[in-house]
Amino acid sequence: MSQTLATPTSQPVAPAAGSATAAATTLVVVGEAASAASPGADPKWQAALPHADRVLALGLEACQQAQAHRSRFPEACWVGVTLPGDQPPATGLPSVHTLLPLAALNDPQAWPWPGQAAPFDLVLLSPAWVAVPGAAALLASLSPACTPGAMLVLALDNAASLEHITHLLQADQSPEGAGADAAQALARQAPASAYKTLMDAGWMPTLVDHHRCAPQAPALERAVRQAAEAVGVGSGSADVVHRMRRLIISAQRSFAQAPREAGPARFTVVVPTTEERQLRANVEASPGLAEVQARIVSCRQALNPAQALAQSLPHCDTDWVLLAHQDVYFPQGFGEQLNAVLAAVPPEQRRQTLIGFVGMAVHPDTHQPVPAGHVIDRLHQADHAASDSALSLDEVAVVVSRDSLHQIDPAQGWHLWATDLCLTAIAQHRVFPRIVRLPLFHNSHTGWSLPQAFAQAAERLMAKHPGFVPIHTLCGQLDAGFVAHHRQATH
Repeated sequence: MSQTLATPTSQPVAPAAGSATAAATTLVVVGEAASAASPGADPKWQAALPHADRVLALGLEACQQAQAHRSRFPEACWVGVTLPGDQPPATGLPSVHTLLPLAALNDPQAWPWPGQAAPFDLVLLSPAWVAVPGAAALLASLSPACTPGAMLVLALDNAASLEHITHLLQADQSPEGAGADAAQALARQAPASAYKTLMDAGWMPTLVDHHRCAPQAPALERAVRQAAEAVGVGSGSADVVHRMRRLIISAQRSFAQAPREAGPARFTVVVPTTEERQLRANVEASPGLAEVQARIVSCRQALNPAQALAQSLPHCDTDWVLLAHQDVYFPQGFGEQLNAVLAAVPPEQRRQTLIGFVGMAVHPDTHQPVPAGHVIDRLHQADHAASDSALSLDEVAVVVSRDSLHQIDPAQGWHLWATDLCLTAIAQHRVFPRIVRLPLFHNSHTGWSLPQAFAQAAERLMAKHPGFVPIHTLCGQLDAGFVAHHRQATH
């Protein structure tokens, strides 16, 4: 057994009788006290850092990664920027060549290479970025300082973790850990909110690694799981996201050079809606729709996507319809980029055009099925080439003309209807649908497993298109074995 006595800098003196002066607080700990890990190099963060010549590190924790990184890449030159609340050690920060205040971030004359534009090919961002006033603007301001292929790697302390939920239940919001700030923007610490902020600033994120939460009481884990399911969050999603204490995320500016056309929107957004909160938090909150003043038509109580589209068409006043899930977030730049895509379609090809954002396509050289398109789905990014030869489309979002010759089959239900559209377009209309690359966030709360209805939809699809079996989709290769496997899994 050990005893630790914490004493103040000045020795406490007992107050005289009648004195209003209180003695300084003394804390006595009996037993083994858990020691907080000293901040330093994070091996998971380090593993995500590539070779770089010039590194910009924002925040104390990011700067503390310099020494380990330079042990692998000694030629790397690190420039550190302090964030509000940072207290750099008196001994300095090893391997950081220059340490600047935040106000100097946009002043190239303060960098070690005066006047050189966009010198950084790697940026690190400390978890404390969420507490910086104007954090979204801070992310956007990084782009002018970066080379075209620069990578951003950040650490995010998860506000949706079991550890944080414990503090919420205890009505205790006391900050923990080195550099913690009680004023941190908790909303931005939730993974989905952080992803939206990054994407709106032009950075396309994906999860690289994570630190797990410390073990929690099984009763708490069960209760959180049940509470999540009660508000529509799938148990698989809760089991994954709530158990992450800190996320390591990398991001790149994948769409910085994409063609754009300013509004008004060439498209109307149609959303079959079953959950109002998901619609408000995602589609309705999307700056990529607001930037072109896109109309949103929310269709309630539709039995299938065919009915939702049919009921919504009288309210569509544009040539094109974007049919999307209610849990899709369209970040800054999406609307202008989609406008540019649609502007390039010749009028005589409008009715036959079918556009998806992610799916499977024919590789132009090998002629084999390969993933195509771009989406950030929950925590991970799928980033592939665009294609003019799609084989299947994910239902997350598709674009058709208002008078399209492509008609959704109501019998297909809510699953695989876009792949049915795709295969019907090839077999009957003799046209290949397209898959384009645009910034898109599928902010799904479902788990990482397929429902039984998906297997039933797969059976209908295979019966309707036997010549295409096996049917290649992002959810797997659809054939008799796929259906048998999922039947067994649900029994």
